Amino acid sequence: MAKKIMTCKAAPEIELQFDGGEAILLRFDIRCLSSIQELEGGLKDFLKRGIPEMAAVIIYAAGKDINKDFDEDKAREIVANMSIENITEIIKTFQESVGVKGGEEEAKKLLAQILGAK
Repeated sequence: MAKKIMTCKAAPEIELQFDGGEAILLRFDIRCLSSIQELEGGLKDFLKRGIPEMAAVIIYAAGKDINKDFDEDKAREIVANMSIENITEIIKTFQESVGVKGGEEEAKKLLAQILGAK
């Protein structure tokens, strides 16, 4: 008997909307994960990056196949002008898309890392 997957979910998406009317769609699908895995050092080195660089990589990987003229520098510029709350939401959405469930304790750890606490 064939195994059935009863609830096929679409990849999570976030739309970044800017004051000038520009919008960038981010899709957290297998292509996003593959782009991050293809980085030098793979996921292991990705997880050692600081929060701003990690967020920039996620934004680039999630947006590069959808948005024209989108590059890593644009992703870094977005992060540099983004609130910590928005950065946290993007990272949490990515984590959830790869099956890492984050509760309140994980959110606190992420915040502590952002603020440089030990």
